[in-house]
Amino acid sequence: MSYKTIAVHLDSGPRCAARIALAADLARRFGGRLVGIAATGVPDVILSLNGAVADGIELVALSASHLRESAEASAQAFDAQCKSLGVDCESRVVVAEPLDALIAHGTFGDLIVAGQTDRSATAEGVAFDLPQQVLLHAGPPLLVVPYAGGFRSVGRHVLIAWKGTREAANALRGAIALLQTAERVTMIEIGEICARPGSDDSLALATSWLTSHGIACAAHREIDLAGVGEQILSRASEIGADLIVSGGYGHSRLREWVLGGVTRHLLEHMTVPVLFGH
Repeated sequence: MSYKTIAVHLDSGPRCAARIALAADLARRFGGRLVGIAATGVPDVILSLNGAVADGIELVALSASHLRESAEASAQAFDAQCKSLGVDCESRVVVAEPLDALIAHGTFGDLIVAGQTDRSATAEGVAFDLPQQVLLHAGPPLLVVPYAGGFRSVGRHVLIAWKGTREAANALRGAIALLQTAERVTMIEIGEICARPGSDDSLALATSWLTSHGIACAAHREIDLAGVGEQILSRASEIGADLIVSGGYGHSRLREWVLGGVTRHLLEHMTVPVLFGH
């Protein structure tokens, strides 16, 4: 799998340009095309049943116009940045909530790029849980870019957070193009005990699968000493990884999707970009 179509979330936030630059680097490396998704959102105006309907309609129209202008400005900035970087691109202004727009348009692609939520500076109209909802509902792998730090390129040294699950296997498949071009790949499995290798050992099977794709991987197990999420981030820092590959976990409860603890920890505390598969 390669990244021929990369969808990137556009907004008015200060980190949007950095997100585009990283997505553009991937597009250049893999001969792909960037699709920038700028959603208008919906007017945040509630009409009072006892209020003047005409005035309410006018407020809605003004708010909708402002939101569309903001989305169009984000799309124009995206086009200009991609042109300066020499990357093939297409911007789309979508009349919808950002989450709905990114899921609808990102589903028809090979990779989705979104930003980590910064609760202290959330972009206008963007839900705080946008990354996790895209992860759980869109389909393609999701690359989440931290809101702090500079990341113009990823994939030189990749840390795979392995677990013998469908989600972790999907993350591997979604990262295969990056893994094949990486200089170094490390895979760790963290658990309560270190299982003995055997014919049904998922870590060994995953390593063998990577080898079949020409990917050399140093794999080992670790005992959970500090919480799996924190341990993954610590190992990434220790070995100088510039990308983490991890399964993204969630389950349905009372009509809502609830994230797994490790996924939630990585989304909240990531220090390098994380590629999730679900």
